[in-house]
Amino acid sequence: MQSWQGVLRKDLRVEFRTRYGISAVIMFLLITVTVILYSTPGEQLQHSIISALLWISLFFGAMTGLARSFVSEEERGTALMLRLYASGESVFIGKLIYNIGLMLALAISAVAFFQFFFSRDFHIQDWTAFLLQLGFGAIGIAAVSTILSALIGRASQKGALLPILALPVLLPLVIATTDATRISLESTSAIASTQGDLLILISFDIAMILFSYVLFDMIWKD
Repeated sequence: MQSWQGVLRKDLRVEFRTRYGISAVIMFLLITVTVILYSTPGEQLQHSIISALLWISLFFGAMTGLARSFVSEEERGTALMLRLYASGESVFIGKLIYNIGLMLALAISAVAFFQFFFSRDFHIQDWTAFLLQLGFGAIGIAAVSTILSALIGRASQKGALLPILALPVLLPLVIATTDATRISLESTSAIASTQGDLLILISFDIAMILFSYVLFDMIWKD
């Protein structure tokens, strides 16, 4: 029986060989930043607007890259092998860790792009608060994407379904992270002001991971 480490190694080998996930999210970020630059030439963006733009970019970038987590297994015909040689728990943990890693890479890339192209408007005052909400937000998006990707893996319109299903679920997370990012851009002591948002993010992450862990085996083996 294959362990979650084996599932994770398999996904990493596939990613390093095809580079689909990384290439997709990087290209999406470049296109998003380019569109924003051409839409707001020389304009000063408010902190609330640029915070929203960052998390909109992260959300749709995640839908582009993380959607392939289980869809690619069905398309390559390897899903049956996973069902036979790995337990549902191993598949879930391996896929979740892989998606968290990909989401963190996407988040770091997005922040780097925004700091480079919007250096005047995207100036972080409190890095501790910003990195905490960025990390918890990335984990939450990865957890939701993992379970929903498994759910829609056999659907005929796979690419269109994930953003539609994920947006209502992730709306509390996006609102909390957008608010926490805005505060981190405005205040040098944002850690105290963002405690409420951080509690929402931590609670959301724990709830989604536990919920996904309990339901995954039934979804995956059905």
